[in-house]
Amino acid sequence: MDIADYFDKPAKLDLDNPYTPESEMFVSKLVSENYNVALIGVDSEVGSVNKGCDVAPDEIRKQLYALRGGLKDLRIADLGNLKKGEKSSDTYYALRDVVSELVSNAIIPIIIGGSQDLSLSVFEGLKDQRSELNMVVVDPRVDVGLGEVPFGSNSYLNKILEDEVLFRLDLLGYQTYLCSNTQLSELVKRNHWGTRLGILRANPEKTEPIFRDSDFVSVDMAVVRQSDAPGNAHPLPNGLFGEELCQLARYAGFSDRISAFGIFETNPFFDNNGQTSELAAEVIWHFLEALDNRYGDYPKRELSNYTKYVVPDMDGDEEMVFYNNNLNNRWWIEIPTSKGKCVFSCTYQDYRLAKENQIPDIWMMYYMK
Repeated sequence: MDIADYFDKPAKLDLDNPYTPESEMFVSKLVSENYNVALIGVDSEVGSVNKGCDVAPDEIRKQLYALRGGLKDLRIADLGNLKKGEKSSDTYYALRDVVSELVSNAIIPIIIGGSQDLSLSVFEGLKDQRSELNMVVVDPRVDVGLGEVPFGSNSYLNKILEDEVLFRLDLLGYQTYLCSNTQLSELVKRNHWGTRLGILRANPEKTEPIFRDSDFVSVDMAVVRQSDAPGNAHPLPNGLFGEELCQLARYAGFSDRISAFGIFETNPFFDNNGQTSELAAEVIWHFLEALDNRYGDYPKRELSNYTKYVVPDMDGDEEMVFYNNNLNNRWWIEIPTSKGKCVFSCTYQDYRLAKENQIPDIWMMYYMK
């Protein structure tokens, strides 16, 4: 099946001109014309308790097309919305195939949902192109279903956590009182990690290395507090502020590894004057603006281009090796794993701790893997 057959009304996106749904912009043309990004709307809510989120893609588009400026070289195409299949599985398979083909041609898909269970299709599409995947989920809850539960937006992580291709999953912004101990232990026992809302808000810049090492970011808009994003069937009084989520989207966009970005669970039926749809559009804009200004850092650039620091421990048994890009003050650490010595993104604080003969958390996290 040609990828064009998956879509209704494909369109070219130009942030300086109105939405024009008549042009056909599919993968072969995207590649020949050097497009970097493709927007994909998926009006599906089959697996969600947030009924009404299926109409969000076009509402978010309206707000996105109203934004201006900031982009220089990035070429973006809107492929329209995926056609609804006769069965919900048709949508999942179609999204998987589209993501796989785009990523294989170095085009970054931005998925506008719809419900967050669509993240599984994105993950499986990336699997076709990667032997190992890191994923960031920005969500107030742990979407792990306990016992015999149907697949949906509250349980889609079950399948992802069971997949051998998943190397690292980070849950950012979760609220402990919304998660059971069993759900959180599912992450811990598989050596995956979470960052509570309070810790994230107190020091958001610590998440930058997490995004730098990730392949896919999935955002549940319920992570934003109700005052900033009321458009959800079950909004929360606590959460990120809107500008904080935009900052996280910038970290994701600056990553030289990110291959897909998804934003889910916006519900226009509960929104206030389009406030949540507009915030979702601004989150996408911040991702795009950062994407347009990527640094081309490791692994695209050789480590020999960076300053190397070797920190021996007091006993002289083990040494920690760090690398620093002096131009943007990004740091990396070399850690022995079961696969040999690997290089991971880290912070300057990790280097400082090593200098003080303390073991950084990131060392233990990856060493345990």
